[in-house]
Amino acid sequence: MATITGKTCIVTGGTRGIGRGLVERLLDRGNKVVATGRAAAAAAAALEPLAARHPRGLVVSELDAADEGSVEKWAEALKAQHGIEHVDVLINNAGIYSPDGRRPALDEFRQADFLPVFATNAVGPFLVTQQLLRRGLLGAPGGPSTVVNVSSIMGSHGDTTISAVTPGAFSYRASKAALNIMTKTLANDFEREGRRIQCVLVHPGYVKTDMTGGAGYVEVGESADGILKLLEDGRPLNGRWWSFSGEEIPW
Repeated sequence: MATITGKTCIVTGGTRGIGRGLVERLLDRGNKVVATGRAAAAAAAALEPLAARHPRGLVVSELDAADEGSVEKWAEALKAQHGIEHVDVLINNAGIYSPDGRRPALDEFRQADFLPVFATNAVGPFLVTQQLLRRGLLGAPGGPSTVVNVSSIMGSHGDTTISAVTPGAFSYRASKAALNIMTKTLANDFEREGRRIQCVLVHPGYVKTDMTGGAGYVEVGESADGILKLLEDGRPLNGRWWSFSGEEIPW
């Protein structure tokens, strides 16, 4: 796709970590950016410095991607309250590793350790995309759109470097694998139907964020810059899975 400037962009989970890094860079490029957080007041407080720098560019909105009612209410408010008529770039970034911060071993897993992770990481991006589509905010007739779903190499069954040697993380891995196949299916369906919507997966790297407890080997800025670069450099996007560093990830 062309350089992302002067566009309308959405970043879910945009108050911290990778999401915040993407919000900041998109604002600096002159885009209008809708950044979401699960609680409106907390999101506004977290993004106050960016709002001060970009008073006309940043829209902060409340969205719990794991709650269908919240997604519907949020999508409706984009048009009714914020005047959004078309979304050029949707980045489904909101995600969790576990519902309570635990990293359970195999014999400790319960059903409750799986369902909230699936609801947030896999079902959430689907619902966000669906609700924007229902309101005519993605693709034709408003113009082309790109849906970017933030996955993880840990959802790959073909990778031999990280996912093959990292133990456990059953719910997180499974949720990202589910996101991957839904993204591929959406990409195929949209292309078949001529909707002018591309769907692409990105692996942001092992980024030093709150989710990782500060562990990792990639800084937030490096990840955000890499994601935007691969979206802009002309490579094929629809139905593909790319690392922030430019390499294609095996399914």
